[in-house]
Amino acid sequence: MLRDLALAAKAACSREDQESLIPMVKQLRDLGETAFKKGLLALEGELMQIKDPFLKLGIQLIVDKTEPENVQDILDADIYYNESNGRELLKKIIIREGLLRIQAGDNARNILICTKVFLGKVDASLW
Repeated sequence: MLRDLALAAKAACSREDQESLIPMVKQLRDLGETAFKKGLLALEGELMQIKDPFLKLGIQLIVDKTEPENVQDILDADIYYNESNGRELLKKIIIREGLLRIQAGDNARNILICTKVFLGKVDASLW
């Protein structure tokens, strides 16, 4: 998990922006469930439906059996060196966390817990 206060400050965004990321958290949970039940290669079948380029990159790296440390390095480089901030940066941080947990073989419930934590205290009825 990224623990960088300067990065966290750059990722700060409104409650509305945070709530808009709930579908991404749910998508990561669903991808994690697919990988947990069917294996990481099953994610290849999901690539065509994925619109977000950062998520697509990460899934492709996982499907290509890239070493976890290399996946983390590539995703971190994008986060740190591209000019994202606010909602877009927060989205990348959430995707990174979800992808690393998927690759590690975590179950869908754990992926959900570990990604929604970045959204703070979002209204429970939205889940």
